[in-house]
Amino acid sequence: MIYLIGGPPRVGKSTLAWMLLERAGLPGCPTDALVSMLQRAAPEHGVRHGTHPDKAVLAEPFLVEFIRAAAEALDASDPRDGYVVEGDIVTPAAATAAAYLGIPLTAVFLGNTRLTPAHLRAAPDWLEGADDSTYREIAAWVRDRSAALRDTCAAGGHAYVELGAGYAQGIERAYSTLLQRA
Repeated sequence: MIYLIGGPPRVGKSTLAWMLLERAGLPGCPTDALVSMLQRAAPEHGVRHGTHPDKAVLAEPFLVEFIRAAAEALDASDPRDGYVVEGDIVTPAAATAAAYLGIPLTAVFLGNTRLTPAHLRAAPDWLEGADDSTYREIAAWVRDRSAALRDTCAAGGHAYVELGAGYAQGIERAYSTLLQRA
């Protein structure tokens, strides 16, 4: 089983992935590694780090191929065998494309429509050296992306968990959602 975790930056994807790694003993990979490889080794594809809107679309064929390869490496005789893939390029469209290929997967998408600059400042390494306007712009961008993701998930039948109303409870709900759908 492939466990997909998507959503905009700073909403809890890595935290949820670590929960699966620690509690369920599943291996995994953040998609930042895939983006870095594509950015450096195949810049002609235009996949690069950042908050640009086309990143996930450009990365989708590579992500789906990575998911397919990860699924093929799993032991089909072991129902508990799985692999976690998390990142901001994991989208409902990528999950749908992978499922269309017959890949056994479950996905949850996280968002935070209440994210504030103060929340972003809690992880200063992410926007190190940024000014107040950058924090405000990124927080607004994440809120907007979260709202759009929520609507896309509702339209496509994908699981979406809002973390703005209670982070700890939301992460636990997302964890349960992934395991229940597996």
